[in-house]
Amino acid sequence: ARGCGIAMASRRAGMWCARRLLASEANKGTGATMSGSSSVDPREIEKFAKRANEWWDTGGTYGPLHRLNYARSPFIRMAACDHYGLHAEQRRPLESLSVVEVGCGGGILSETLAAMGGKVTAIDAAEESIEVAREHLKRNTVVPDGRLSYVATTGEALASENRRFDVVVSSEVVEHVVDPPSFCRTLAELCKPGGLVVMSTINRTVWSYSLAIVAAERILGMAPRGAHDWNQFVTPDELTIMCEDAGLGLTAVSGMRWSLPKNQFELSRDTSVNYIAAFSKAGDRGAGE
Repeated sequence: ARGCGIAMASRRAGMWCARRLLASEANKGTGATMSGSSSVDPREIEKFAKRANEWWDTGGTYGPLHRLNYARSPFIRMAACDHYGLHAEQRRPLESLSVVEVGCGGGILSETLAAMGGKVTAIDAAEESIEVAREHLKRNTVVPDGRLSYVATTGEALASENRRFDVVVSSEVVEHVVDPPSFCRTLAELCKPGGLVVMSTINRTVWSYSLAIVAAERILGMAPRGAHDWNQFVTPDELTIMCEDAGLGLTAVSGMRWSLPKNQFELSRDTSVNYIAAFSKAGDRGAGE
């Protein structure tokens, strides 16, 4: 029964990816993108580039991403420390680890990862976002000097340079790429043998359409209209299948729900809308570049 379920999930993921690729072909030429990437959608890069100056406005377009840090940051801390046998309660528990964030935007999560001690390389295909991230880092007094560097590039380009990291993070990105299976393979390639890959995204359910599209975009204005396409959302099963095909095994998954009293996201067992997952790569575990 389990084998049948996996096969069905794999077929669904394949059909879903085919639809995504056909849509991409239909929209070629709509914007500039970086060469050497099979996953970057020019329309998505252009969309984020236009709003690059809003990344650090906590009350604006990207406010929900700032509040998402209250859930994804502790998950990453716990997942990395559990994976490498580190002490999560320390001030800078990731100090011995090299980290790459793929699709870092303006650096909202990147600065937090570096503040936790990680030696972070943060990359994004939108050069405008990278410039904003670099400028904001100059004013950050929490991140130790030399612990965070920004590069305007793609995951594929970085992997082609044979760069490998202890922890690979990609948050709220896979639902925006053209070829999710290829993107997962790139993340796996960037990960050292025995390393950890952490991804967060939005599930494709009735609840996610109601909350992430109708409520967040059309009613509450928490996100700009058109920020997301429900058909591009990825279910936990689909993400697990794609990562397994890339040589990554699921080790932990958690929902991230909105807390009205706290006005922020928190970790939850409910994965019907936002969720975050950790995957391990086979091989001997090490630490540091």
